[in-house]
Amino acid sequence: MGPEQGVTLPGMTIVCGDSHTATHGAFGALAFGIGTSEVEHVLATQTLKQGRAKTMKIEVQGKAAPGITAKDIVLAIIGKTGSAGGTGHVVEFCGEAIRDLSMEGRMTLCNMAIEMGAKAGLVAPDETTFNYVKGRLHAPKGKDFDDAVAYWKTLQTDEGATFDTVVTLQAEEISPQVTWGTNPGQVISVNDNIPDPASFADPVERASAEKALAYMGLKPGIPLTEVAIDKVFIGSCTNSRIGRFTRGSGDRQRAKSRARRAGTGGSRLWPGKSPGGSGRSG
Repeated sequence: MGPEQGVTLPGMTIVCGDSHTATHGAFGALAFGIGTSEVEHVLATQTLKQGRAKTMKIEVQGKAAPGITAKDIVLAIIGKTGSAGGTGHVVEFCGEAIRDLSMEGRMTLCNMAIEMGAKAGLVAPDETTFNYVKGRLHAPKGKDFDDAVAYWKTLQTDEGATFDTVVTLQAEEISPQVTWGTNPGQVISVNDNIPDPASFADPVERASAEKALAYMGLKPGIPLTEVAIDKVFIGSCTNSRIGRFTRGSGDRQRAKSRARRAGTGGSRLWPGKSPGGSGRSG
């Protein structure tokens, strides 16, 4: 709602009683979820006492292959960092593959910063951001918009800035990703086999993998491509933007066709909000 109405703008600090408030970080805003008592304090005082977060730079270098989505990219990131790798950090996503993402893709990326344990995730604003915001209902208009863009262009990380943690991925090495377990860190390429818990050196990870496979009804060593698809769900705050539904409509028809042949479930599309608002896609 905030992005499509032009309420979410670069440089803002945004808090909300929702853990995935970080979605707004796609616009170069510092956005994070807070608890009920903190919401009360913000409404009463417009302030909130916070400890200094650590900083993390996640750079995805190069161009992603055709068909690789923001969800694939962020799952590959979480597969590398683990589901707690970002704990205590505010993450900046950068690199050519990130700049190539649409605003919808960037929202998916920042939304899932929470799934790696981060407090917030953001992408520095650029022309893609400005073009998305321009003309939105509550966005600045005319000269005010031009002045705002001039300021927004200054919201870039300084050259040579240091971070507490740096993670680098090569975009061309990212293939479609699928989680095999019960948390986003339990993720592999669609071309891989289900991992064997015995391959995990950490006893906690090994026990978690054993429980996850038991819960999912999967066996180690099976190629992921051989795992039957029972149902497909496209939605939630991660994937419920119009671009995902536009792409998903074709996927859904193919899934329904396969489901009819296999005598299995089907698919569900679940928008993230009710119809209305600005009437514009996105």
